[in-house]
Amino acid sequence: MVIALVSLCLLQLLTGCGNSRTVYVKVPVVPLPANLTADTPQPAIPAPLTYGASLDLNVSLLSALGQCNLDKTSIKKIEELRASAQLN
Repeated sequence: MVIALVSLCLLQLLTGCGNSRTVYVKVPVVPLPANLTADTPQPAIPAPLTYGASLDLNVSLLSALGQCNLDKTSIKKIEELRASAQLN
């Protein structure tokens, strides 16, 4: 008889915990800054492509490539922040 009463009390305690409800709130997506998604200007290839002009072109191309890599790194950091914010 005592075991049945204790079991009923424990059963009521367990069912009391089952009423919790999870509510998901939609968070608006913040757009990426325009400077990260803007086109990177392509350097113009000089008409008479001399050796000196090709060296200058290489410097311009490497500079444009470096800027693209910086933009991608910034976008990756923003996406990581968004992913960690969604987990919390």
